[in-house]
Amino acid sequence: MLRMLLSEYRKLKKICFGIPVISAVILLLFTCIEWYLYFRQGEAGIYAGLNVVYMFLSFTILLTISLLCSIMFETEHQAQGLKLIFTMPVSRSGLYLAKAAWVILLMLGCCLMILTGASLIWVVYTDQPLPFLFLVKQILGSFISALPVLAIQLFLSSFFANQTFPMAVGTIGALSSLFLVRFGGKILYILPWAYPSMASPFIEGYLRWILLGGTLGVGLLILGALYFSKMEMK
Repeated sequence: MLRMLLSEYRKLKKICFGIPVISAVILLLFTCIEWYLYFRQGEAGIYAGLNVVYMFLSFTILLTISLLCSIMFETEHQAQGLKLIFTMPVSRSGLYLAKAAWVILLMLGCCLMILTGASLIWVVYTDQPLPFLFLVKQILGSFISALPVLAIQLFLSSFFANQTFPMAVGTIGALSSLFLVRFGGKILYILPWAYPSMASPFIEGYLRWILLGGTLGVGLLILGALYFSKMEMK
């Protein structure tokens, strides 16, 4: 598995390292601008910035996941690398899980940059106590609960040579996360795109969404790896 991870690292495009950075910077800039223009005069003051992060965090995480998953397999499809790999005595499920591992690592890096950037902005701008633990729960909880979407996007990207459809699904899913929470009810349990928004400390019972997302995500990744190991390339 270590060799698989190293092999996938060599195949990673530079843009794979740039996308998490760009996503984190855009989220932080948009949060600062949105808070300064519309929320800073409210009663919550600087703490209203946490609401702004909550509003757009799920969209940022889901869209970044979709981009990374598509890029991971786009190279293989364009170079017809999967056909070559499938003729070699290589663990297909190991290859699939190695790609998933790199997406997870890159997303953890994105979460760390968001957390670090938000903390620095807070410390520089105000002398109010930094709700660091709240930020950690909000950012990491949103990512862990997004693992089912990561599994879905990775599978779609491996199955479709043309990445237009996977990216369309990923974009629509990311946009839907902005308003799915408003529907409420049990329907949210079967829509994993809603999990990241529900996994915020702002929501009562948010821990169950993190647990559900993490468990379902691992299960779907394993199922995707098993299917990928039996998939035939035409």
